[in-house]
Amino acid sequence: MLSKTSKDKFERLSYAAVSMAGLFFIWWGVTALGWVSPFVLPPPWEVLDALDRISRGYMGGNLWVHFSASMSVVLSGYVLAVIVGVPLGMAMAFLPVVNRLFGPLIMILRPVPPPAWIPLAILWFGIGLSGKVFVVFVAAVVPCLLNAYLGVMETPRKMLDVARMLGASRWTVFREVVVPSALPILLTGMRIALGNAWATLVAAELVVSTAGFGFLIINGYHTFEDSIMAAAMFPIALIGAAMNIGFLILEKRLVPWRRETTE
Repeated sequence: MLSKTSKDKFERLSYAAVSMAGLFFIWWGVTALGWVSPFVLPPPWEVLDALDRISRGYMGGNLWVHFSASMSVVLSGYVLAVIVGVPLGMAMAFLPVVNRLFGPLIMILRPVPPPAWIPLAILWFGIGLSGKVFVVFVAAVVPCLLNAYLGVMETPRKMLDVARMLGASRWTVFREVVVPSALPILLTGMRIALGNAWATLVAAELVVSTAGFGFLIINGYHTFEDSIMAAAMFPIALIGAAMNIGFLILEKRLVPWRRETTE
């Protein structure tokens, strides 16, 4: 007999399978019956053919080349955002002087959407790797920073008071109390940042790129090949979903107590 957790997982997977299958059959039906022009919505078989064309080589590279180009940029920008954003956010929450120094600057720059930085990135770094990494960094650093800040600020005051009463130093309080308490919110911010980084990478590649999935989309648009555009969107969706699922699994391993308290 299945446990409650196994039943919940099976139920979620069943709903996901039904929704995906329903979407596919609607897509297949409206295109096969001619209710929608192939120029507006390419049928599934044309998208599969376009994926095969890309895998064999399209616009100077096969599917692996475009995948590698996109992943190298998103991972570089994301890792840089985590290295900068997480320590800075925690320092702003734990040290008032750091908050007073960086808080106003972040408040001013935060509302600027990441794609707005693309023209400046081209001007500063050109159309190579550095410009795209910068745009991805801008998109990912804000969630990392804000959630790290919030995680530290949400640390229960009683826990801090008890640790200080027991004679713990400032560094010990931070390492043994603040960091474990902030970890769930911090990891949520890192997961959101990864999604932002992936979405913004595609926007950056639409403008400044010679390879990658965004590059494929914009070239399909220029050549009026909607099947190529749809075929490039397909791996974007799959990779994004896989990264999100992987991060959720990592969260369960690193902070199992949060799952226990919510079940």
